[in-house]
Amino acid sequence: MQRCRVLLINDFLHMGGAEIVYKQSAKLLSTLPKVDVELFDDSRFVVQTSILSRIWNVAAARALEETILRFRPHRVLVHNYHNALSPSILSVIARYKRDLGYRTYHTCHDYHLVYYNPAMQYFENGRPLILPLEALSTRTALTLRSSPKGLMHDIMTKTYWHAVRAACHPSRVFDQILCPSSFMQEALNRCGIDNTVILHNPSAVPAALIPLTVRGKTRFNLAFAGRIAQEKGLAQFIELAQAADFEHIDAIGVYGEGPERATIEQRFAPLIERGKLIFFGSMPQEQLFADMRRFADAVIVPSVCAENAPLIIIEAAMLGLPALVRDGGSMATTADAVGNKIKFRTDPDSLKLALGQLATHLSNPERKYDVGQYLPEYYAERLAEIMDIGEGTTPSALRSFAADNAQSSGVLR
Repeated sequence: MQRCRVLLINDFLHMGGAEIVYKQSAKLLSTLPKVDVELFDDSRFVVQTSILSRIWNVAAARALEETILRFRPHRVLVHNYHNALSPSILSVIARYKRDLGYRTYHTCHDYHLVYYNPAMQYFENGRPLILPLEALSTRTALTLRSSPKGLMHDIMTKTYWHAVRAACHPSRVFDQILCPSSFMQEALNRCGIDNTVILHNPSAVPAALIPLTVRGKTRFNLAFAGRIAQEKGLAQFIELAQAADFEHIDAIGVYGEGPERATIEQRFAPLIERGKLIFFGSMPQEQLFADMRRFADAVIVPSVCAENAPLIIIEAAMLGLPALVRDGGSMATTADAVGNKIKFRTDPDSLKLALGQLATHLSNPERKYDVGQYLPEYYAERLAEIMDIGEGTTPSALRSFAADNAQSSGVLR
């Protein structure tokens, strides 16, 4: 049997959640029999920061062309591209797809295919709001302000978005678009993109731990894990906790870094002094998961963007922890079947009610979470099936992949 050459493409090698999935998919595919994997990301060319390069990155397109001609792939799987690589790579992929006959796939990590703002936010008086799915592909979506940077920036963003779609529409470039959530699939379908299939992103925690029963506890430690940025809603959640008088909350622990950290530290300095707000910084994954399980009774997902498939909900379940999730966007629907979500709205009474539900949930000795569709071996099997890499679905290859992931995670040792 001929060896199958797979080219994986992503903006960055190291950045956030999409990059973790990018590297996981590479590790998976490289463990399968008769599969050769090549990576293409910012380690393969000099990333430029000019506006022109973000609009159409000629250097990235040339570097990708050289890689394709040298590697001659049978499959191309693209993760993120619109940040550093830019849509310039789509024309390269489409051109050589005709010449070389490879199949193409794209994992949709955000909403750049369906809306001008990839976080699916619009802004009223500078305040970010989540665009409802029902507004996609309507006049409302066109007239709402998709950027906080002013009217002219908003007009230019929308003009560029439509120009890219006219030049190389992603539904024509990619044979299949992989959706980490049903919410994402519905968003794409509402915009006329139908060549979609659901493939949940794999958890970075490779095996589920037994949930711990907590009886009689009325105050809890809550953990936020992720990039400390405007769209993640940490500042708004702290405000909400203050408005609720920190009822049922001992402390909020923050794991991660980001552009809003200094502002939040300055703004909520009295809470830090009282030990109600604790910044732990960034940690390697194995240390992060172990520390979260020691510190937290639950995680919080307070994003003010639509998210897509927030893996922290799944990773919390794998660690045996429930998740307090803002009731909006994909957060409201992702992982409903897992059984660890408790939703809240952006008012103090709703948060108090959710924390009361958390106490009841934690005291249940029979609670368990269904994470089967988020295990690395399940992701491995589905990805190999979707990409038609036949021998990739052999049980021995999948067991080897799962074992390698378990050994690499310190939290399971």
